Amino acid sequence: MPDLSKLPDLTQGIPSTLEYETSGATNRAALAAVEGGGSGRAGGGGGRPKGELPASAYISSTERRRQKWAMWAFVFAGVSAVVGVAYLGRNWDEKELAKNPEVPNGWSIGLWWKRAMARMGDTVTYYQEPAFEKLLPDPDPSFERPYTLCISLEDMLVHSEWSREHGWRVAKRPGVDYFLHYLSQYYEIVLFTTVPFATAEPLVRKLDPFRFIMWPLYREATKYKDGEVVKDLSYLNRDLSKVIIIDTNPKHVREQPENAIILPPWTGDPKDKELVSLVPFLEFIHTMQYNDVRKVIKSFEGTHIPTEFARREALARAEHNKRLQAKSSRGGGMSWLSSHLGLKPSNMSLMVAPEGEENPQEAFAKGKMLQDIARERGIRNYLMLEEEIRKNGEKWLKEEQEAMEKAQKEAMKSMKSSFFGWFTPSSEQQKEGETKRS
Repeated sequence: MPDLSKLPDLTQGIPSTLEYETSGATNRAALAAVEGGGSGRAGGGGGRPKGELPASAYISSTERRRQKWAMWAFVFAGVSAVVGVAYLGRNWDEKELAKNPEVPNGWSIGLWWKRAMARMGDTVTYYQEPAFEKLLPDPDPSFERPYTLCISLEDMLVHSEWSREHGWRVAKRPGVDYFLHYLSQYYEIVLFTTVPFATAEPLVRKLDPFRFIMWPLYREATKYKDGEVVKDLSYLNRDLSKVIIIDTNPKHVREQPENAIILPPWTGDPKDKELVSLVPFLEFIHTMQYNDVRKVIKSFEGTHIPTEFARREALARAEHNKRLQAKSSRGGGMSWLSSHLGLKPSNMSLMVAPEGEENPQEAFAKGKMLQDIARERGIRNYLMLEEEIRKNGEKWLKEEQEAMEKAQKEAMKSMKSSFFGWFTPSSEQQKEGETKRS
């Protein structure tokens, strides 16, 4: 029976063999004999010589399949690239040739490559340009608002912020309702925002339930240029001499800065009056019927428009009163207000007073200016509009909701009928079948 007393006690852990190995106890001669025997067999022809099998013999079948698929993928990609360039470089049709006159048709490799690059550029441009060449429909001649006012959404009409306690919250700017309702009698109001449709559309519907914003334009209507989102007014399908855009980011309007009024971003101040203070200036532009609003905006460049407009209007009013006292003005007030504001009106015909309103000539004789008459009329129209909203607003919203639900049901019904039409014959087809059988 073997003596087990000399075996180590493994309950205390595996002992180290370092001391044993360094003491030379290892049979180096035996190892040398094994090594020598191995090399002798290799040299003497016994067994398989070292390196007799190729390296591929040691590659697994899974790795072979992976390499094979990779090779075919590279071949397919190369062939696709060649075929794609060949297809993109084909000769232009008539429309394409008119759009790219600098790259003519031809069979040379250089022209082929240029046409391919031009078509690839058009593909990239598709994702950088607005969704449509005309963002707004053609102007309606019966529409009596000659000017278009584009307004932003983020940090202008609303301000959104996130906190750990409340999550996302959106605040509505003070005076937004008054701004939209009052100026809707003078301007075609367009919302032009960089926020995507899916995010902004529900917010806009709550912000403006009565649709004083005639045309909402979202991120899909903007242009991507040099890493920035840009609102290009040239796509609006409107005369730019009659377009004003109000924004909080100069980079968004860098294509047409001469049409832009830049406001500081609204950060949620409940006492803010910056937006409402622009109303007299915008009302004045409509009253004077300027041919080019860009010249008007240019005359206020580098100033705080509400403050500067109030200053110029006060000077014009003082001069107007002085002329009235000297009895040296005729029907005064119109040209003096405009000229003192540093502007020259192009169409300042006398306003025809509607029934029940004071005659402009009589108003001028009392010291009023044309802007005063326009303002009184605008306030009167605004109050009438607000009264109508109070009386019929809920009714209008209910009717609109019912119309939307009806349209959704009809759309769903149409989708179902078109889907099942692939599997079941229509009533007309059934009648034709019965006719043939009879």
